Amino acid sequence: MEKTEQIERIEHFLRDVMVGEIGKLQGIGLGYTQFVVMGQAVEVLGAFLDNKPMKARGQSAVRFSASVRKLFGGRYRLLNDGNFLYDKLRNQMTHAFMPGGDLLLMNRADNVRGYEHLQRTEDGRLVLISECFHEDICRAVERLLAALKEGKLQPKNIAY
Repeated sequence: MEKTEQIERIEHFLRDVMVGEIGKLQGIGLGYTQFVVMGQAVEVLGAFLDNKPMKARGQSAVRFSASVRKLFGGRYRLLNDGNFLYDKLRNQMTHAFMPGGDLLLMNRADNVRGYEHLQRTEDGRLVLISECFHEDICRAVERLLAALKEGKLQPKNIAY
């Protein structure tokens, strides 16, 4: 398959399927469920950063961390120190459908106390606001697509 076609397929998958599905969850008010999908999305983005097959085993933490470091950066990178976000968000939400007790997950509409996304509460919990997280995922997708189109990353064949 030609590189341009691979990139177009990846672009469609990331924008229309992954980001689009998260947007649909937001649209119907399923904020909590979004965090399960968004934790997975961070990992999926990281899968495009390595040279292994998409379905390579045992890569979750490595891919999540690579995505946070290279595509999200900033405060996310600092907060994932020691795999904190991976463990408390991606891992616990995926396997137990419950975040770690160190997280406070919410939609903007539920934010009656006026917390900021990625802020710590008085009791030390990290606030994640679904709409803000979704926006950050969208920016990470655009960074990834730019790197693919500029030839900084090699596109992968995806079964989509």
